[in-house]
Amino acid sequence: MITADIIALGCVAVFAILGLIIGFGSGIRFFTSGIFGFIISLIICYFIFGWVLNLEFVADLLAKIESGIRGDGSNGFLLWLTDSAKIGYIIIAVILFIVVQILRIIVVNIFRRILEAPNLFCRIINKVFGMALFVGLLVLIALLAAHIIQWVGGETSLKLAESLDGSVLKLDWLFWHNPLTSIIVNL
Repeated sequence: MITADIIALGCVAVFAILGLIIGFGSGIRFFTSGIFGFIISLIICYFIFGWVLNLEFVADLLAKIESGIRGDGSNGFLLWLTDSAKIGYIIIAVILFIVVQILRIIVVNIFRRILEAPNLFCRIINKVFGMALFVGLLVLIALLAAHIIQWVGGETSLKLAESLDGSVLKLDWLFWHNPLTSIIVNL
C-alpha cells in the first residue's frame, strides 16, 4: 500500500463521517441552494434542451413566437433577433431554466422532508444516503482534479502518475482511465 492509498482511504473515511453527521437531507439542501443550485440547473438544462426542442408543443410554440415577431415585417430589429439570435430558442431556454429551478426546489424539499422525518428508519436512510452523497462528491472532485492535472500535462502529470504507480486501490489505472475524461470529451 502506497501513501496515495492511505491518503485516499483517509479522505473517504473523513467524507463518510461528514456525510454521516450531516445527513443526506441537509447535504442535498446545501449542495442545491445558492450558486450550486444555479449551476446544477444550468447543467440539467444543457442536457435536456435538445430533447425539449423536439417536443411537438415546443416546436409549435417556437413557430408561434417567430410568426408573432415577424408580424407584418415592419420591425427590422425584431426580425434580426428572430433570424440571427434565434430569440425563440432563447425564450424556450429561459422558460426551461425557470421550470428546472422550480422542479429542483420542489424535489429537494420533498426528499429533505421525507429523509429528515422523525422516525428511526428515515434517520438511518438519511445517514446512509448522506455518507454516499459525500463520498460520491469526494470521488467526483478527485476525478475532476485528476482530469485537470492530465489536461495540463507536463511534469506535474508525469510526477503524479509516477507517485500513483503500484497503488493497491488501482489509483494509477484510474488516473489514466478517468471516466470523467470520456464524459467531458464526448460533450
